[in-house]
Parts: sequence; structure tokens; C-alpha cells
Amino acid sequence: MPRSLNPNHPEKVRTLMPTELEHKDAIREVIDRFSNLEIDVAEQSKLFTPDTHVEVYNADGSKMMEFDGADQLVELFGAAMAAVKTSFHINGQQVITIDGDTATDVHYGQALLVQEQDGKDVLLSHSIRYIDTLVLRDGVWRISRREQHFVISQTSDN
Repeated sequence: MPRSLNPNHPEKVRTLMPTELEHKDAIREVIDRFSNLEIDVAEQSKLFTPDTHVEVYNADGSKMMEFDGADQLVELFGAAMAAVKTSFHINGQQVITIDGDTATDVHYGQALLVQEQDGKDVLLSHSIRYIDTLVLRDGVWRISRREQHFVISQTSDN
């Protein structure tokens, strides 16, 4: 096939403006910082808008939690993380779409949490799909809406 007809040839790939790349990098920084903070919910909340909306879903698709506001995020996620002794978070594939001062970020992550249950440590392993809407305000990207879908959750003795 001639080079010019190949839809995957680099000449056919959309050229990104440097500012779009910079915005995508800034959004990745928000998402990675959330994971790096692990269970520091107070610091994580600073990555969200004050009026953020969060929905959390179980693997069966049922809604497990829904709330509005960064203060609620601190309260509810803080309570959920209070029993966690150790954690490890990692992010995987990510697709970011920017439309002006709004962006959609779909990414996958894994959260490993160690908690004590009945006097022994157990490992909670969660594979999660995040669908985030971010907004650019005063030159800073923050999460304004998050859907958090627990795709797979497992518990095992540590």
C-alpha cells in the first residue's frame, strides 16, 4: 500500500498543538498525584473543585455512594480509608479528550489496601475504571466530576 494511503502513517495522525500537549500533561499530573497521595484524603481533595460531584459504583453496576462537594469527599473517603494500614496505587491506560476549558479523562487503576479484620491483616485488591471531568480554572486543572467504577474487587489474607 502506498504510504500516502495508509491511515496509520504518521503523516495521517492528527498533529497536536504544544498547548494541548501541555494541558494533557497537567491533567495526567492531577490523576497521578491523586494516586501518589494514596490515603491522604485531605490532600487528594485539593485536586477536586469545591463543588465536585462524585459517584462510586460496585462491580455489579449498583451505585454505592454519591455526594457533592470536596468537604464531603474528605468526610466520606476519609472514613473509608481510616482503617487502611498500608496502600499501593497504580494507574494504567488513560485517554484524555480536551474541549476548551473542560476535559474528559478515562483511566484505569489498581488500589491495593491492607486492613486489619478480625485481628489479622487482609488485602483488598480493587481494579477501578475512573471517568473524570476536569475543568481549567485560574490556570489549574481540577476534577469537577468523578465516576469511580469498581470493576473487580477481591479480598485475601495478607
